[in-house]
Amino acid sequence: MMARRHSSLAAVFSWILAVFSACLASLLCCRGSTTAHAFLAAWPADRTWGSTALHGPLRALSFGAGETGTFAGDHLRSPLQTLLGFSSSAVVLASAAVAAAAVGCRSAGAQGRPSRWYGCLSQLRPRLGLRRASPAAVIETAPVWEKGVLPPIWVVNLDQSPDRWAQSCEEFATQSIKLVRWPATYGKFLSEDELKEKATWAARYFCTPGMVGCFCSHRGIWQEMVANNIPCVIVLEDDVIPYENFSENVATLQTELEALEGGWDVCLLGAIGCINPDKEKFYMRFYELGPGGGRPCPEGSSTRTLSDHLFVPHRPAGTHAYMISLKGARKLVERFPKARYHVDLAAWGVPHLKLVASNPFLATQRFDEGAESTVAKGGSATERFMSWAWKASGLTTIARSGGLTNPSWAWRTPIFALPVPWQKWPARVKQVSLGPFTSVLIMLFTAGLALRSPTWIGGGFAYLAVMSSFIRFLCGTFSVRVFVAEAMLSSFFVFWGCTGRGPAQLLQPLISKIL
Repeated sequence: MMARRHSSLAAVFSWILAVFSACLASLLCCRGSTTAHAFLAAWPADRTWGSTALHGPLRALSFGAGETGTFAGDHLRSPLQTLLGFSSSAVVLASAAVAAAAVGCRSAGAQGRPSRWYGCLSQLRPRLGLRRASPAAVIETAPVWEKGVLPPIWVVNLDQSPDRWAQSCEEFATQSIKLVRWPATYGKFLSEDELKEKATWAARYFCTPGMVGCFCSHRGIWQEMVANNIPCVIVLEDDVIPYENFSENVATLQTELEALEGGWDVCLLGAIGCINPDKEKFYMRFYELGPGGGRPCPEGSSTRTLSDHLFVPHRPAGTHAYMISLKGARKLVERFPKARYHVDLAAWGVPHLKLVASNPFLATQRFDEGAESTVAKGGSATERFMSWAWKASGLTTIARSGGLTNPSWAWRTPIFALPVPWQKWPARVKQVSLGPFTSVLIMLFTAGLALRSPTWIGGGFAYLAVMSSFIRFLCGTFSVRVFVAEAMLSSFFVFWGCTGRGPAQLLQPLISKIL
């Protein structure tokens, strides 16, 4: 009963906030709105705390940047600038609050006393499924393998998918490899009590059942390794496709892993995302804007290569094929007491996890499912337009460069969920997919370039700041610096579009003084 009440309150709060924001924007964006005019007319322009700098932009937000502007759609300029301007301002205020909280925690910690912010964050940390890393690490020896003997291979498989298990067994049987089935957790079948026990509060209201079930399945394997002191396990998902000479290539990796200085925790046998073994291409870094958690190159090296067949991936994704040591399992079990977000983005983003990858990969994932997705030609005009936006912006090329042979699979991937009031699990969450989510961002930037409007571009950066910060919060890779940087960039473009004062006008007084 209490869990249902929390679900309703969270959902009602989310939708009321969205409706309130839309109503407020509609009220203030009306060009000649009496309420907005009275509000700005009463705004004092001589305040000493900085309102002078805000008076001009606020007036421009509601009434346009001057009546002599050369904007093709001048009748839409004021509503649009108001909506984007106020959303950008909200991002700035939120970033200032987060930065103040972080500074308060650090300053209080430096003085040797707990602050009020620290107490609040300490109480919030367990509810979000976060644990601070133990200062004393467990000293363990590296896995010891018998020469020519593969570690146990466990395949994550749902009871509802016997055909997938049969297909996996058939594919590995061609290489005389035996598999052990690991029963996966079906997220839709979890009761409210089980969900509360196995998932964080954020995951229960902002993640899909599939995301929660997948996380619980892999975490169950890590727990099994820790409980029984299993030195190493190869974990596969039932949609994996092994390449030729799988056993021989694993034996080669075992030799190189033993020789690694400092040991290893997880070795990816297959992955997608930012997985270039040499140097990551610049345009692939855009993938990291969402989940965060990128890894630097090995210390003292300009490339990511560690040995002939091992490298450090920048920001990988995918849990369809990986080898994990007992030490790595301990780290992940301690770091994630409960399920949260996508298991691959959360686990592979842990900074102190010694993550390496095979070069070349030993397996891939079956991406043929969902070919008849919303990107298909039979979709609506809106879906076809969004699909075109993906291709025109280069996101399709980025997806294929990251190992995705079928972009429609990525289109349907859930990035988070929205709570629905007065509904029980799993009906209380509605999926938000990657395709429509990124298409909105692309269209905002495209409109800004086509209309030569910095305000549209600022709105795109505001949308990126809010959404990427929310994803990083769910993933456990939230960065205050990145959030503040995106918020400041958004504010700059909105200020530029509303006042007409671009970089040249802002820097002109400084250049005049220098010259």
